[in-house]
Amino acid sequence: MDEDLDSFRVDEGYCKACLDIQGGREQRVYRFPNGYGASLISLPKLGGARLWIVVALLFIGDEYESVELPGMTNGITLDWERSMDALSIIKDHPHF
Repeated sequence: MDEDLDSFRVDEGYCKACLDIQGGREQRVYRFPNGYGASLISLPKLGGARLWIVVALLFIGDEYESVELPGMTNGITLDWERSMDALSIIKDHPHF
């Protein structure tokens, strides 16, 4: 499923605000045709599974802001599969 979502990635790389944090954090920004998107920022754990912060975004032109959407909660996900589930909810949300 993440292969399907890769086509919606608009920004990738390291979170510039997180570069000073030990372990480095990866940020992935997605933009969907419905006007919404998502920001995923990794939370590296030493010796454990990587966690992700998932935040729903509303795009206005090339800018975006965080929003709350029914059916998903912005915040930490416990594994990659749950992160992908959150992205699917955002992607399938009706156009604003």
